[in-house]
Amino acid sequence: MIKALKQPQLQRLWIGQAFSSIGDEIYRVGLTWFAVNLMGSNTGYLAAGQTASLMLLSFIGGKWADRWNPQQTMYRVDLIRMVIVLIPVMVSFFTDVPLSLLIVMALILSALSAFFDPATQATIPMLAKDLETLQSTNGLMGTTIRGARMVGPAVVGLLAAVVPMIHFFTIDALTFFISALSVRSLKKYLPEHVPPPKARTGFAEAVMSGFRLIQGQSGMMYVFISRALTAGAWNLSIIVGFALLVHQVSGGDARMFGFVMASYGVGNLTGALYFGNRSRAGHRLLFLMYGGYVLWGLGIAAVGFAPTVAWIAVASIFTGFMGPLNDLAFIDLMQRKFPVSDLTKVFRLRMALESLGTLICTLASPWLIQMTSIRAVMVGCGLLWIICGGVGLLLKPLPASSSTSS
Repeated sequence: MIKALKQPQLQRLWIGQAFSSIGDEIYRVGLTWFAVNLMGSNTGYLAAGQTASLMLLSFIGGKWADRWNPQQTMYRVDLIRMVIVLIPVMVSFFTDVPLSLLIVMALILSALSAFFDPATQATIPMLAKDLETLQSTNGLMGTTIRGARMVGPAVVGLLAAVVPMIHFFTIDALTFFISALSVRSLKKYLPEHVPPPKARTGFAEAVMSGFRLIQGQSGMMYVFISRALTAGAWNLSIIVGFALLVHQVSGGDARMFGFVMASYGVGNLTGALYFGNRSRAGHRLLFLMYGGYVLWGLGIAAVGFAPTVAWIAVASIFTGFMGPLNDLAFIDLMQRKFPVSDLTKVFRLRMALESLGTLICTLASPWLIQMTSIRAVMVGCGLLWIICGGVGLLLKPLPASSSTSS
């Protein structure tokens, strides 16, 4: 990963993503805790709304996004997100910020990810000129996101007592601006024109294009189905479950929530550094991905059983450490199996299916928690990950991967 950072184009991309990822985590932790205090177990409905907007744009947004330059898409989305998160800050100078405005902001920001994230995944192979650099860059970006999961909650815990919650959005806006400047500076390192699809894309084609790409490859459909199932359990446990469990165990102490999420971030960053700097040979990618499912599931189940905040933090470190294993293997697999021109479609399909799984889980979460308990739900999420990983390990492996970074 250090070798990747020595390349100026990847260094510029990393700087922007580092700031943006930290801002996102500050925003996410603050919004989640705010929602839990106001909505309790119904926080799942807010998460479901965000997921629905992401899923909708992931499916239908391809009609436009497939014809856009990925670098320009990233730049413009960053600027739009900066403006959106500043709206409630401006309103706060004149009146109390209504919950409805925060909800609308959250839905729009979630939807914009349907354009930004696939564009990022399509840009990386154009900046990384060979397969080794591509793998290193994937590890670097994964490490950045996971490092933000440690830094963001820690910042919330340190500043919550002295900085009004609304100005966490101000911090997020600043990180979007820095990211936009970083992305803009990449223009000279990228081709002048990224060829758009030869034919104009209709809505039906935009929705189905990703499915058509994966249908012809044995075992690939289960890869995406398992991503949908595990993503639903991940969002239910991380976004809703952690907050409710810590709220219950700590008696509503926001500092303990920041401590636990920072603990998860420490494990996540450590895991990204470890797995991101190890070789991930093509024939081992599925084994790493599905093995990662099993280990992450064991960790989140342990969180559900943890009796105190301290033990929740310990289990969170282990769970966070195992998270990068499956993510990095999946990204490597996609970038090796599909050409650059198809990556936006593939990653948009991933986002759409993962959003569908998340939507189902978060919509069901209030009922599940009320019928059982938050601990039972956390353990159930872990079991789902373990089952998905176990089934994947038993399936016939995909054909050998080929390099697609050129």
